[in-house]
Amino acid sequence: MRPPTVSVNIAVKNRRALVAACLDGLAAQTVEGFEVVVVDNGSTDGTRELLDERAADPTVPFALRVFSCDGSLGAVRNAGVTASRADIVAFVDSDCVPTPQWLERGLAYFVDDRVGTVQGATLPDPVLPRGRWDATQELTKFTGRYEACNLFYRRKLLEEAGGFDERIGFFGEDSMAGWAVRRLGFDERFAPDALVHHTVTFPGVRWHWRRALGYGNWNALVRRFPEMRAMLWHRVFLRPDGARTIAAFVGLIALAVALLTRSSAALGVAVALLAPFVWRHRPYSLRPIAFVDSVASAGFDAAIELALLWGSIRERTLVL
Repeated sequence: MRPPTVSVNIAVKNRRALVAACLDGLAAQTVEGFEVVVVDNGSTDGTRELLDERAADPTVPFALRVFSCDGSLGAVRNAGVTASRADIVAFVDSDCVPTPQWLERGLAYFVDDRVGTVQGATLPDPVLPRGRWDATQELTKFTGRYEACNLFYRRKLLEEAGGFDERIGFFGEDSMAGWAVRRLGFDERFAPDALVHHTVTFPGVRWHWRRALGYGNWNALVRRFPEMRAMLWHRVFLRPDGARTIAAFVGLIALAVALLTRSSAALGVAVALLAPFVWRHRPYSLRPIAFVDSVASAGFDAAIELALLWGSIRERTLVL
């Protein structure tokens, strides 16, 4: 039996409708002879039943193989790689729908034997509305984070590099793998025409705050791959907003000192340090919802920096 041209890997948990749409997108691909490996992480919403039905359906135009794996997202992704039979593995998330030429465009870059990794473009689903505090992905250039919502590897390189990190959990397991493969010295490409569409959801502000805590994994990433500091703003800050937030933390301390000591100098320092953060999160209108969004946005930035501060202590690696 000829090996498949590419193994498409999907990790899924409790996304029955979304993974069905993803499989429909794969059924419309312009290449033939590929396989799809889906690893279910303990779904309870009928996802596994749907996958088993699709795998048994003779009209599905690709080989669909379904597995189960408990554990972290990295462990689930590695289980898919282990089950894959092709030389190239392509990753797409279960909440994404690949466009018909996704595989064709991504595979075209592997004609060059020096290319080991290809990152495709990801855009929000154009049919779905966008709005306040939505959740989606928009990747229009190579980010250096190796987002596995749309990513191709030579399988032997990914295995040689140790695969996906199984300890870090969600938020960074794919970046760990990408940087480990990069160290092997092969070329990387960004494929703007290897496009997938990411769903758009509105999970609520608290979901975004919980997600912000995952930013603390950046410290572990930089500890393991010090070369990632080149991606940071002034080699310390994850983003310019981080500097404003840290300044605001110090400004609050200065404000407390000013109130306790009635020091005009301390008050001046507090105002100077707090002003950039307050201006950044000023309400965009006089409507009540604008003030709610302003507070929520400030809380999101504060949560990110608190996570990074804790990560800096935990990993003994300063990233703010």
